[in-house]
Amino acid sequence: MIKLFFKLLFVMLIITKFNNVHAQQTFSTAGFFEVENSQRKVFNFNVGWRFYKGDVANAETINFDDTNWEAANLPHGLEILPENASGGRNYQGKAWYRKEFTLTENTTLKKRVLYFEAVMGVAKVWVNGQQVAEHYGGYLPFAADITAVLKPGKNIVAVLADNSDSKLYPPGKQQNGLDFSYLGGIYRDTYLIETNSVHVTLPELSKTVAGGGVFLGTINVDGNNATIGIRTEVANNSKTKKSITIKSTLEDANYREIKSISQSIKLSAGKSKQLSKELKVNNVHLWHPDDPYLHFVRTDVLINGEVVDQMRTRFGIRLFEMKGAEGVFVNKKYIGKKLVGVNRHQDYAYVGNALPNSSHYRDVKLLREGGSHVIRVGHYPQDDAFYDACDELGMLTTTANPGWHFFNFKAKIFEERLYQDSHNLVRKDRNRASILLWETALNETPSQPDHAMHNMHKAAHAEYPFPGMFTVTDYEEAKKGGLDVYYHGNDKKINSFNREFGDGNEVDDWYSQNSMVRVKREWGEQAMLEQSLRQAKQLSQRFKTDKVRIGGAMWAGIDHQRGYHPDPFLGGHLNVLRLPRYTYYLYQSQLPVDYKLKEIKTGPMIYITNELTQLSGSDVIIYSNCDEINLTWMGKDYGTQKPSTDASYNGLPHPPFVFKNVFFLDKIRHRKGDQRGAVRKMITEGFVNGKSVIKEEKVYAMRSEKLELSIADEGLDLIADGSDFIPVRATIVDRNGVKKVLAEEFVYFEVEGPAEIIGGINNMGNPAKSSFGIATALVKATDKSGVIKVRAFVKGLKSSEISLESKPIKQKMLFDTAYESTSKKVDKNKVIIEQVKEENLPTDIKKLQEEVKMLKLQLVGKDQALMELRSNPEEN
Repeated sequence: MIKLFFKLLFVMLIITKFNNVHAQQTFSTAGFFEVENSQRKVFNFNVGWRFYKGDVANAETINFDDTNWEAANLPHGLEILPENASGGRNYQGKAWYRKEFTLTENTTLKKRVLYFEAVMGVAKVWVNGQQVAEHYGGYLPFAADITAVLKPGKNIVAVLADNSDSKLYPPGKQQNGLDFSYLGGIYRDTYLIETNSVHVTLPELSKTVAGGGVFLGTINVDGNNATIGIRTEVANNSKTKKSITIKSTLEDANYREIKSISQSIKLSAGKSKQLSKELKVNNVHLWHPDDPYLHFVRTDVLINGEVVDQMRTRFGIRLFEMKGAEGVFVNKKYIGKKLVGVNRHQDYAYVGNALPNSSHYRDVKLLREGGSHVIRVGHYPQDDAFYDACDELGMLTTTANPGWHFFNFKAKIFEERLYQDSHNLVRKDRNRASILLWETALNETPSQPDHAMHNMHKAAHAEYPFPGMFTVTDYEEAKKGGLDVYYHGNDKKINSFNREFGDGNEVDDWYSQNSMVRVKREWGEQAMLEQSLRQAKQLSQRFKTDKVRIGGAMWAGIDHQRGYHPDPFLGGHLNVLRLPRYTYYLYQSQLPVDYKLKEIKTGPMIYITNELTQLSGSDVIIYSNCDEINLTWMGKDYGTQKPSTDASYNGLPHPPFVFKNVFFLDKIRHRKGDQRGAVRKMITEGFVNGKSVIKEEKVYAMRSEKLELSIADEGLDLIADGSDFIPVRATIVDRNGVKKVLAEEFVYFEVEGPAEIIGGINNMGNPAKSSFGIATALVKATDKSGVIKVRAFVKGLKSSEISLESKPIKQKMLFDTAYESTSKKVDKNKVIIEQVKEENLPTDIKKLQEEVKMLKLQLVGKDQALMELRSNPEEN
């Protein structure tokens, strides 16, 4: 009975934990939200694919035998990579995907569209042996109307994805000269959208400028009153003329109706038409970065009073204005602060670019809690889930035409595709509340023609005729192309933004790329402290600029893989596994103590950078947003201090605190009567306006004794969709649970239940090496929900176990169960040791190869160095 009681108690605690902590996030689908029980259906098309890395003849045909192909769920990235996937370690070339699915109803009564958020490189799509789409470029969505080629019963989709280098579409740069990597595959979500023959169109299938789908814009605000522009494009794919009514209803965040407008039209068979109308609403809750309230517009398409199509479009009612020397205004008021944040690339350890939606959301949440107000994206439009998170969490951001250091003057098709991308760039994210700047010109490409930059600028404004469209690029190019905002520059009338700071002028040279601000976590306390203090000086300069300079973004927020260099970028607030460096807390400490934001941890904070180890310095440096801090170490009071008055930090709202000559290891050695470390504590207390607001302590770590597991979920559920994953951390601790930062161990993880560990010994995903006392495993859900147990082991240390639960997906999934269940599953625990053997080439050829490689790196470095000089003239 006693055992049964404790078992029941354990289950109740687990259930309580799940109910109180986790939540299933809702993400947009193809730019809109599905209305429950509506005629429009959105099917998650990610599950039940088969995959072959390489090229094979006739794989698009109906009767092709794919039984030996590997099972795959989307997002999918061709391969599981090592933690360091830079320097061209990733696969480039053709890869095939196939999937069977079954339609049980009459296919002639519905319209069906297959929607891809992104496929890297060139994508070709076949349905039932007929090609339905061809798309060039790996960062923008495309769609195919597959109604005519579908049939009742079994249907087959085949996709050829090719991430090889190509100069015929943006970015165009070869990967071995690129600062990021063409990590391949169908690496974002895929949907099958089903509508009636009379329906709202998709922007990706519309030829109407500033058209397709539902387009919302804030025309004006006056206090809490607003004028909203609503454009809706409807198509009639039936065989007869129809009298159609479009009803647009503004709803609050909980779908409660605020106000509606209706428009009617008679539309001939086979035609489409965009309708436009303004909606004026009083006393409405506006969107602001510090109060990111989101509304919906529900669109109902009616024939004879019957709803035949229905969807929701989410947006924030807000007005952005650039007012030169007065700064940036939101809703007719100065924003009130410098927009300081980071840059972001989209890749993640092991999976490349194939992040589930939850990982994009967690990135934004972590960076928002880490003190960033803005994310400048590098150097392409990012996942819809990323922008969903920015909208919800008030993270101002950008989007960008795919590009970096390259323009193809020899192929006109490259320029034509640039213009096409400019249109599609805006169509993809025009309803986003969080996008402040549109980077239409190619990043860091002074050679691009003036007319091309101007044409991209005009395309963006044509697609976004409402207020608040601001194109941007580096100031010299922006002047030539007539863009709206400058990256860098010293113009006193045109608003500017420091697109990248904190890295370039710290690099030794652009071939070696050694730098004091590029360090791995495992290099330890002194390396990360030096990095963060240098960044503090850089950050300080951002706050000193006039209002015309609206802010800046540090390069970069998260470590990322690079094509042209064997080392990843190692200067992020977070590493590739999303573990923080000290710079993260430096930025976090710049938030005001009274700053509040829904869903984000804010308030008074203290972070002690001294780790109390044999490698620690005598000074204790603390990042905090308090006015004063009192420090006690081993029972001795070292007094109460204010922040540093060092002139290099005087631009910071909250400079570091420096307590001199506090920690000395010889004061701990052989201390009698303290075998359990009871008094080996550093205690800090923070004060604001003389009042104690926070206490933090750091304890001296003794010998490694055990592992402690934790789940880095950021409050989001793990979803049983076959691709969602969550980081599980194994921390090496002493007997009292104190982290041993100097411990280096290989931690082996295992799972029980409907999940698997991403990677294995071939890429060192499992066992995983600890980084500053923490090892991370990525636990991926299957498409079956349930309780998952994760265990961690290190020989000689006490093992640990933790439980979590994957939740059923809310979206409808469309796949063939028999096809999926019989697909070849790869044994993820199989030991695969791959050895890279150098080919037996003649010595002179090897030498020539090395010289060519070095020349390419030097050319890239020269371009980078020139860009740094041009971009930061006030800092050089």
